[in-house]
Amino acid sequence: MKSEKVIVTLLGAIFVVSIAIVLINSDALITEKEYKPSAYFSIREIDVKPVEVTSSLIEVNVTAYIYHGEGEAKNPIMLIRAINSNTGLHEAEVSTPIPESDSDKTVTASAKLKVELNGNYDLRILLYDNGSIRESGSVGIKGLNALTPAAKKSGIEVNNIDFIVAGASGGIASIRSDIYLENKWAAPSENMNMIVKARQAESNLLADKKTSETGVVAGEATSVKSVQLDVPEGYNYMMVVELWKGDVMVNTWEKALMLAPTKTVPKESQEKKMTLEVSKFMREGGAAPVPGATMAAAAEAYPTKKQEPGFEVIAAIAALILVIALRRRS
Repeated sequence: MKSEKVIVTLLGAIFVVSIAIVLINSDALITEKEYKPSAYFSIREIDVKPVEVTSSLIEVNVTAYIYHGEGEAKNPIMLIRAINSNTGLHEAEVSTPIPESDSDKTVTASAKLKVELNGNYDLRILLYDNGSIRESGSVGIKGLNALTPAAKKSGIEVNNIDFIVAGASGGIASIRSDIYLENKWAAPSENMNMIVKARQAESNLLADKKTSETGVVAGEATSVKSVQLDVPEGYNYMMVVELWKGDVMVNTWEKALMLAPTKTVPKESQEKKMTLEVSKFMREGGAAPVPGATMAAAAEAYPTKKQEPGFEVIAAIAALILVIALRRRS
């Protein structure tokens, strides 16, 4: 019996010692964890550049210059939100990873975003690290509709239009329009369609229109294209030039053509209609108007007054009688 108690006591002591050894070993294995602060981010600068412009949308590239201070980053992300400045509504958003780097360095993160062209926006930027917001910033963009869509860029401008009467018959005047096309770009232009219209000024009725082409205009040069339209005489017109690139109208210009001009009479301070004979301005092959016709028209327009005879004859007879009387006295 005594031996059994010794064995039980011995086993109990062994058990206690075993547990103590396990606890001591587990405490020895536990090491104190090193404290690491959260990553520090700061937005230093934001650039916004247009990438693609259409008639309704614009795609912009947003680049943020981000300073990475102390702390190790874990899955850093940049989120960009486009908020309409007028309505406050959330229009679009995009996210992109922030490049990993060592501490105390500046990195760049870029993302592309599409918004409507007719709108003003606040681009709000949020920097996330390990699921938490570390930094935020914003930049405004406005006046986007002042940008020219890519489909409407041509470099070609109409800087002048000359009108020449090529003929007149049966109340119809043939007007040749010499259109000066100037290429503002250094590179040659592409060949575009050109539509020339004659629109009656008062009624806005379309009297005639012709389709032509601009041809390739050399860089920083001017080319003259001629288009002839037939319009009724005695009316005023707006001559309209339209440039088309496929199904897109690039631009439009207009200039007045006065076939029914008016003049102001100073004495009465009112306007009176003048009769313009278009045939007198007709040119063949660039020849000048016939001088005789011009002089005849001027004589017809401004006739000289016929002086009544009688007073000149009486004055001459009186002078002759005076001379004879003086000779007799001498």
